[in-house]
Amino acid sequence: MAGLDKATAYGPRPRGLGAAGTSARFLLRYLRSPALIGAIAPSSAALARTMSRQAQGYAHILEFGAGTGTITQQLALDHGERCLTVFELDPRLARALARRYPHVPVWDGCLHDRADIVLGQPAECVAVSSLPFRSLPASVREPTIEVVEAFLNAYPQRRLVQYTYGLRAPFDVSTPRLAWTRHDRVWTNVPPASVWTLRQTGTSTPGNGADPRSR
Repeated sequence: MAGLDKATAYGPRPRGLGAAGTSARFLLRYLRSPALIGAIAPSSAALARTMSRQAQGYAHILEFGAGTGTITQQLALDHGERCLTVFELDPRLARALARRYPHVPVWDGCLHDRADIVLGQPAECVAVSSLPFRSLPASVREPTIEVVEAFLNAYPQRRLVQYTYGLRAPFDVSTPRLAWTRHDRVWTNVPPASVWTLRQTGTSTPGNGADPRSR
């Protein structure tokens, strides 16, 4: 199945959809499926900048769980639209992102249903994720983690950038080949969030380290 046809099906981005519109869409989505959202507010600009910094040095960026697009906006600003591929479960939010970013392939549905796209990326590819792994139903969480681990195990250059609100790692890995590293704690986010990376052990990646100024 092809990605969303942004140019013909959805047209240009509607004007007037600022912070208020983003918050309203987020609230409606949260009320419909709180376990699939895992947050009480959209990601802050500070968290988006911190996540984007962890993607530096990569020519190909996947975004998992783009939601209303706060982190998408920062990734596009810092790295350009043409290096992005975006995944969002909610078809309505996916359509809104497709209109907003006409040069970005946007895929809706569960990530594990798009495994062929995720696993078919070039070797030097980073995934930036807002998926709430700890609150996802097991029927969604387990196959999604399987795809993420396969993505990382395929090439040592790859990494996953993920934030979480708790003190634990975002999810438990099934293999000692992969290890989590905690970087920044973004206190200005609501609630405060920690940014982690997951990659193969004993490897280096093109991305730069965390910026201590964001702590």
